[in-house]
Amino acid sequence: MPESTAPAPFRDRLVGALLGSAVGDALGMPVEGLSHQNVRTYYKGIKEMRADEKRGDLDAGQWTADTQRARALTRALATAAPDSPEEVRTTLALPGDDARRGGVVSPSSALAACAAPLGVQARLRGLKDLASARWAALLLRDVDPSPVAHVAAAAQIAAVRTCLDKDPESLTGAQILDAALSAARDSERLLSADDRVSKRLDALRGHLGETPLDLQDLCNGTGSAADEAFPFAVAMVARSPELVEPTFLAAVNVGGDAAAVGACVGALVGALHGARALPAPWLDALEDADAIRAEAEALVTALGE
Repeated sequence: MPESTAPAPFRDRLVGALLGSAVGDALGMPVEGLSHQNVRTYYKGIKEMRADEKRGDLDAGQWTADTQRARALTRALATAAPDSPEEVRTTLALPGDDARRGGVVSPSSALAACAAPLGVQARLRGLKDLASARWAALLLRDVDPSPVAHVAAAAQIAAVRTCLDKDPESLTGAQILDAALSAARDSERLLSADDRVSKRLDALRGHLGETPLDLQDLCNGTGSAADEAFPFAVAMVARSPELVEPTFLAAVNVGGDAAAVGACVGALVGALHGARALPAPWLDALEDADAIRAEAEALVTALGE
């Protein structure tokens, strides 16, 4: 069970999806691009917010472009017509995907890593998989134009929506993974994308009891590719949906595109257990935590909750 003894209020879970995404991004930031072995060698494992001590890029609690994009989406959805993707797009400016360590990988998991606001929107506006895929393809195409990347985003949206839809005490990990898989298949048909994301999610279905490194192997690593970091993150939540802190840490300590993994994990964990379940020391260290929370609250209000 999570740290809290009773289910979080629904509004807290909506806010938690957005705040959790930023927390996971910041946790994974210092080890992004490192192998699991180097995470252990240089950091002895991530157990708390840490600075990028080896490269000196960011301080403890700072996040990457994943959260920058998610915050831009949150603000745009809160201020523009929330049912018109064309109108939201006119207010939206997102950084591209040229800052990911090790070079750009397209199609990437970057879109899934910033999709939490669209998951909140899907739940509150009753959007189904195909509608969410259209939103993701229109709003996120400047970050990564690949339809396969849009598929990963749509699958993450479905997973977030499912976590928000269900009682966290009765929701199973298999239901989370199956929601992502169904959305991926629908989106692949809609967007004429190849099936690499759905095939990876399907391959993980029978292995949710395995270790993080085994799941990483099943994803061919946890690099930036749309069928690597994103499916791994969903599987990590699905293997232990009742856990909060251990799920975050086990996921980012595998290495690879750890910021994207952390952001995807955080959105799902936050949607399940609420902002109040996020460890207080992590929130205290998180860059702009109060502003991120306020933006999340504004979006939830704008969407009618």
